[in-house]
Amino acid sequence: MGTLNFDRYHAAMGDASYKDVTRLHDKKLSDAQATFYVTQRKLAFAPCLGHERLIRLLIDSQIDRPRLRFLEQDRGGLQLFSKAIEDMQFVGTIRAVRPATIVFAQQPFADITGAFGLTQAQEIKFQHAFDLPMTTASLALQFRMAAGEQRWLSDFSLRRNGDIERAVDIATYAFIGGFNDTSNMEAAHRLDIPAVGTEAHYWQQAYIEFMDDPEIEPRTSKPKHFEQVAFERWLDANPNGTTLLLDTIDVYMGAVHAVMAATSTEARRRAFKGFRVDSGDLAELGAWCYRFFEANGLRGLRPNLTGDLDVEKVRAIVKEFPEAAGFGIGTKLSSEVRSVAGVIFKQCMIEALPTLKASNSLDKTTLPGRLQLFRGIDVRGNYVADVTGLDDEQIEIPGAVRVERLLVPFWENGQHALIPSIEKQKATVAEQRRRFADINTYPRSLSERLRTLVEDLTAKMRADNSGWQEVVKLPESVPSELVSK
Repeated sequence: MGTLNFDRYHAAMGDASYKDVTRLHDKKLSDAQATFYVTQRKLAFAPCLGHERLIRLLIDSQIDRPRLRFLEQDRGGLQLFSKAIEDMQFVGTIRAVRPATIVFAQQPFADITGAFGLTQAQEIKFQHAFDLPMTTASLALQFRMAAGEQRWLSDFSLRRNGDIERAVDIATYAFIGGFNDTSNMEAAHRLDIPAVGTEAHYWQQAYIEFMDDPEIEPRTSKPKHFEQVAFERWLDANPNGTTLLLDTIDVYMGAVHAVMAATSTEARRRAFKGFRVDSGDLAELGAWCYRFFEANGLRGLRPNLTGDLDVEKVRAIVKEFPEAAGFGIGTKLSSEVRSVAGVIFKQCMIEALPTLKASNSLDKTTLPGRLQLFRGIDVRGNYVADVTGLDDEQIEIPGAVRVERLLVPFWENGQHALIPSIEKQKATVAEQRRRFADINTYPRSLSERLRTLVEDLTAKMRADNSGWQEVVKLPESVPSELVSK
């Protein structure tokens, strides 16, 4: 059963559009064909993900009687909108870039066309569908670029996500964006991807009784440290291979206790495959431990580093400690992100006429017309540049032997394009990333025709020849922009 997944202004505008007093020249506004395009403002680049979420939201649109009654009893009297959505089966059309296509800020990655009354009320569905997936995948892609191709990236964000469904979503889109696995068992089960995780600090803490009632180390005939005992028990419980967490007490002594435990028997030596450092200067401590283990005959161990890591920290660690084999990323993947995608949904056509929002803030000015995103590809298959233009344009991009149109049909008459598996989407992201010479400086522009349309339409929309100056009283202090109109 669907929910009232829209703001009150969608309901208010929808209801008003069905009234005769809001008619256009020859029809009700509710019936006018409108197109809204979808983009994001805040991420430099991101794989476009969330198509399957959009499908679920579009299909699950049946509204129950209590919710319809709630609309009807609204102070604004939203009976017309309530009646319109009672048996809503959205019949508009949607175009979108294919799942996992890497797009850049302000580029249109989807649009929707249909009758104004219902189409405008789909805004939140697009934002809910794409915002979290694109935010997460963009971060994952940045972490992958910082870590390099071979190092392992693990999603450790489960405890920071608030609930299991969001945690599964984070694991999904991090995996597609470039992560290898997750600590989240439910996500690993649902997605059929590897689960990772060994022991926490409190495993060592649980052996505190051996501090006062110690075992004797046969090689020295002296009492074992309780952390050595904890490590020995853990290695014995995991004979096929495991990782030891070194910073419960002190990393340097943790490494000493790990050597003592791992070299105490051949079975324990075989079981010791890697170590994890979760605090302190991770590069410095990781490098010291790595050299220390090698000096004691424990070669080929995997150094795994965790602890509030962000992209910049991973990049710095790789430079300082290239032997680092993997990173566990949690907080900075989900709950403490610098920017969310900020998906927006803006009208660009009404009854075949281009329209835009000519904002006082340049970054909030929107694009008019039926848009298309063009990507140039050179003779080697690498990406040359992107141009956002109008759908009926034929675009040429210098250096490109062919130009792809990225916005393609996605939903029509209740039928949608197929969604690739997450493994295929992951492969698509990785394959695309290699085709950008430098994704951070990749050229993007508007076509000359679209740029001219923006300028001309903005000027025309701002022009007002109604003689308002004869009616409206102005205060003594008037912005120069208003005086010139």
